[in-house]
Amino acid sequence: MESKVIGSKPVSLYEVREILKARKAEKELNYEQDLTLKYVEQFGKLTEKQTESLISGLNEIAFLKDNEEIIYQIANVVPVKVEQLQLIIPKNITPTEEELKQVIELTKKFEDKLE
Repeated sequence: MESKVIGSKPVSLYEVREILKARKAEKELNYEQDLTLKYVEQFGKLTEKQTESLISGLNEIAFLKDNEEIIYQIANVVPVKVEQLQLIIPKNITPTEEELKQVIELTKKFEDKLE
């Protein structure tokens, strides 16, 4: 049976964890799904509410408006240093220093959840 991708959208690590937990309750996960579940359980530390709050805040920052893919990457990585953030942002997007600081101020609110 051939699989086809019928659509795609960025999702948070929280959402991935919940999807895979639900699938695991129904049937055994395949190798890749099991590895992914282990990964998101280890690194996806934010709750649903925290993830929504972070994504909502990121949507308010000018250079991120309508850039869902980057917003979700930031929400999944939760960078707490400008250097980490710059690794996520594509070269063709040039935020101001102030915008970068805004993102870091926002993500630092969740820093204690990451440990």
